[in-house]
Amino acid sequence: MRTALLLAGCGTSGVNGVPALRAAIGTSLAGAQGKTVADQNKIDRTMAPGCAVKLSTPAECDRHTVASAARRQELK
Repeated sequence: MRTALLLAGCGTSGVNGVPALRAAIGTSLAGAQGKTVADQNKIDRTMAPGCAVKLSTPAECDRHTVASAARRQELK
């Protein structure tokens, strides 16, 4: 998240970069509290594009994958 904020703040294109970043990452996270499988799906849908475009590091993506699997087991 910090990287996304830095990238958004350091660009020379002003707010023109925000729609592209939102389109790349998505807006699924809004309202997710991590209390249900549906919430975890929203979190995963937000994280996956950041991993795909290398906005997140491989280590961050790996940590998310492990944490998501553990949370899904807790929610069963």
